[in-house]
Amino acid sequence: MINSARRQLAGRLADAARRFSNRHGDVAAQALAYGAFLHRLGIDAKPVLGQFSDSQAIAHLNEVLDSPGFVQAVDEYEREGKDPAIYFFEDFLRACDPANARKRGVHYSPPEVVSYIVRSADAILRMHFSKSLDDAIVLDPCCGVGTFLRHIEQRTDFQPQKTGFELMPLPWIIASCLLDDCDIQEINGLSDIEIETGERTLVILGNPPYSGHSSNAGAIADLLANYREGLTERNPKWLQDDYVKFIRMAQHRIETAGRGVVAFITNHSYLFNSTFRAMRGSLMRTFDEISILDLHGNVKRLQLSDENIFPIQMGVAISLFIKTSDSPECRVRYAGLQGNRSEKLSYLEQMNYSNTPWVDVPTEKPFFTFIPHDSDLRDEFYDFSSLFDIFGESSIGFVTSRDAFAIGFTREDVLERIYKLRAGKISDEELRRSYGVGDLDIASTRRELREDPNWQDKIIEVLYRPFDHRWCYYSRTIMERPRLPFMENLMQENIALAIGRAGQVTGSKEWDVIFCTNRPADLNLFRRGGAMLFPRYVYEGSTRRSNIKIGIPDPDALFYYIYALLHSAAYRKRYAELLDIDYPRIPIPADISELAALGEELISIHLMREFNPTQSDSNASIQIGGYEIPAKYIKDHKSQGDNVLPRIKLAVMRTIEISKRIDEAIELKPPWIKAP
Repeated sequence: MINSARRQLAGRLADAARRFSNRHGDVAAQALAYGAFLHRLGIDAKPVLGQFSDSQAIAHLNEVLDSPGFVQAVDEYEREGKDPAIYFFEDFLRACDPANARKRGVHYSPPEVVSYIVRSADAILRMHFSKSLDDAIVLDPCCGVGTFLRHIEQRTDFQPQKTGFELMPLPWIIASCLLDDCDIQEINGLSDIEIETGERTLVILGNPPYSGHSSNAGAIADLLANYREGLTERNPKWLQDDYVKFIRMAQHRIETAGRGVVAFITNHSYLFNSTFRAMRGSLMRTFDEISILDLHGNVKRLQLSDENIFPIQMGVAISLFIKTSDSPECRVRYAGLQGNRSEKLSYLEQMNYSNTPWVDVPTEKPFFTFIPHDSDLRDEFYDFSSLFDIFGESSIGFVTSRDAFAIGFTREDVLERIYKLRAGKISDEELRRSYGVGDLDIASTRRELREDPNWQDKIIEVLYRPFDHRWCYYSRTIMERPRLPFMENLMQENIALAIGRAGQVTGSKEWDVIFCTNRPADLNLFRRGGAMLFPRYVYEGSTRRSNIKIGIPDPDALFYYIYALLHSAAYRKRYAELLDIDYPRIPIPADISELAALGEELISIHLMREFNPTQSDSNASIQIGGYEIPAKYIKDHKSQGDNVLPRIKLAVMRTIEISKRIDEAIELKPPWIKAP
């Protein structure tokens, strides 16, 4: 097993710490265990070991460290050029408290990354400030056990003033042992603490935590407001990721200081994802230069020949933010690095800010993306009609927040659950244990159900996943966000296009977040990212009116044309980089009749209107919203005997046939080429 010695040693030390945690508490016991490890490395650990007189515990730890596994583990680290005093802590923490390690998103930076960032910070200071790292005050606002600060102390000749912030008690204790000339403070790095820089230049560096939707709050909550300015998203949840908060706080500290450098390695999603467009605009207003070294490695973007330098799914990037003045102009530069992990680390070992092959990136409204793109194609794309200009009303799909309870394969499944809740036939504890009802107020819900004489009428059929219709208790009593009254439009005769934004999040090779529905649809219709519903009609009572608001002789033809266009491989390929960050936009030529006819046929197929449930032996498949169809349906319905699968297989075959005809028609008359 790879790295088996270090992991086994970490597990044994963690077990030893647990043996005497009842006497000393978890943190103290873990600190004692790690202090013994540092002492065995020849590092002065008296600040930790001197606090304990538990000879029995120390004897047991020494017994663990006397094993051959200690020498083998240290050898593993040294062969990789890693300081065992630093990098063993990641394995030790995961062995002691895996849940907390996951929650905090703990992934220690490889030495090559640390070296690149430190050397780049020095190069930036020399080039832009006529100073060196010796003249800086270096802050790591989430220093852990001191990866970056110890690298400066042990592996460079730089002697800046150094400060580290660390929220977790255990790594703070260890960092205090490992760092000789550094101010290590046990505080939240997102606290708005004043940094006195004097004549020194502020350099903020590090590897912020990778946890999404973090619970970190405080002063950062107010600062994040300008990362939301102008956003139309109802719930821009990714702005709650810890790394976003640490970037915002670092930005604030540099603004306060008036000049400085930020050098972080983080998730790279903020470079291109549309949710971060206000964040990118804000960064451009603060800094004179932003240089991005994109290390890629994003499993979700299907870079199959690419590897991440961390054992995580999201890609990462090194971001260098530079502020020398109050210039209103910001230069954005980009370099990308793809390949296997060892190739990337070897590259980083040889390069720094000065010799990285940067290219300038034109940043334009509304997205200010930090990655290269074709400006001419972008102008062409944004000259087309927006879906929100074409359709009057739209909404994302519904959210139950308790699918296992509110949604079932049959009406009877859902009815039985709701009946048990309403009648009190099942205890609150059993409801939470068996059905995952989350934070549902069971007593209040039971009372509302008992007061509703028509409670059984609220079970309706919905679209849960592509081709996957299920039954749902459609009521605010049970659902978190039923999207009422909008969804009432789809409880009557109607069709809606279900379209996703930023298609790269699904992991498909090409944009594929498009489907249709004639009933309410789940927000997570696609694998990742929400489905936005654009209905053909909206209802006001019993009155139906067109939801297509642009003037066009045949609104039905436009509706069907859009569906055909968005199934075109040629369209998806031509505008791939723009479909990665935004909703599709629609070129509307004078003659849309041929594609409209194909779109109408395709919608009929996807609503499964025209099929008899005959047997099909086809093994063909298609991708819809990141799901392979029919494999997704088979997986989800393996315990359900139904006759839908043969119809789905036929729909897949027919989709492939019609999509080919769509591209043949587009090849003859590309709708994005304007008639002379």
